[in-house]
Amino acid sequence: MFMKDAMNKSFHVGGSVEKALKGDVELQAVAVLQEAWKITARNILTFLPAVIGLFLAQIALLLLGLQVQLGNPAIFFDAVITGKELTQEIVQAGYMANFWSDVLSAPLYVGVSLMALNHAVGLPSKPGHLIKGFPFTLVSIITMLLISSLQGIGNAIFPIIGLLLSMGFSMAIILVCEKRITPIKAIKISLQATFKKFMPMTAIFLVVLIMFFVSFATAGIGLLWTIPFFFNVKAIIYRNMFGITLQVTSAQTKKNTQENSVQTDHVQSENEQQQPTPVLDNETETTDSAPTPNKDNADDDNDNHQQGDGNTPQNDDTEKGGKVFNA
Repeated sequence: MFMKDAMNKSFHVGGSVEKALKGDVELQAVAVLQEAWKITARNILTFLPAVIGLFLAQIALLLLGLQVQLGNPAIFFDAVITGKELTQEIVQAGYMANFWSDVLSAPLYVGVSLMALNHAVGLPSKPGHLIKGFPFTLVSIITMLLISSLQGIGNAIFPIIGLLLSMGFSMAIILVCEKRITPIKAIKISLQATFKKFMPMTAIFLVVLIMFFVSFATAGIGLLWTIPFFFNVKAIIYRNMFGITLQVTSAQTKKNTQENSVQTDHVQSENEQQQPTPVLDNETETTDSAPTPNKDNADDDNDNHQQGDGNTPQNDDTEKGGKVFNA
């Protein structure tokens, strides 16, 4: 039987809410855009399906809203394309359909935003991570409802105000989900921190806005790159301003106590059976070996003895255990 003990560790990357409210964060427009371009290219294959899923969900909700208000979505599109019979009622129906499309798709919007946060800290993402925003369904819908309402009021006053509010509220929904704060507080923090870095934020969003215009000019094909790029830009801004907290969970496997004791006894029995054989000290016996006399020299000596009178004395000299023959 195995038991697992989970260990949680937290790591913080980037800035913090306190520093962001003071404007004490580093945010360079060129660096943000360059990094966003690189991570978009690195994760485009896994990120694009999720972005397309969000886009299709928003289109479906838009068509549903037009269907409910006008009875047929084609009435709205025909009026917009031809310019004829574009009444105030049709314009209002299109505005409300777009409004509720953004609000009701907020959980999917959060899922894509969380995927972009993964990219901002060097982690990969999968298309299935799109549903990671579902646990924040209620709070994300409330946040998006407040943001869209305030932006609508700003647009009604002056379009530039609506654009500035859109930039100022851009971090609010991520703050709600990542920092676990209330929607109103998140909107306030996002607005204050954004305007503390007004110049770099304006430059970044201006570049993104131009990219959207160019994408629409290409019959929408450019949106396949611009929308993922936009989410990655926001994730990098969020990381630099507010920071991202990563939680790492590691599990350690432990065995049951009884199995540990059985395993210990088994190991001990194996150790007793497999005792190593002691190595004896090598004893080296040194023996004196006598050099072998040369056969030719021995034959010559025998010949000399035969030629002599046979009374030549033979000296036996012992040297190191060997015999030396003297002529």
